Amino acid sequence: MKKVILLFIATIILASCSMIPENPRLSFGKKCSMTEDKQIAYSWVWVYNKEQGLDANKETCKELENK
Repeated sequence: MKKVILLFIATIILASCSMIPENPRLSFGKKCSMTEDKQIAYSWVWVYNKEQGLDANKETCKELENK
């Protein structure tokens, strides 16, 4: 029971660290996104706006592997 409560609290804390968009959607799986200054950010879980779409993709991760 302690683990369930701890997991719930951790989820709330981590969710508050990111901006929740107006029309949220989740995407799972390793995807990468390149910033304007050519740095690559990657994650296994992405929260994005349904109307704007997700700019992270698997092809960008190939650039990370080549470095």
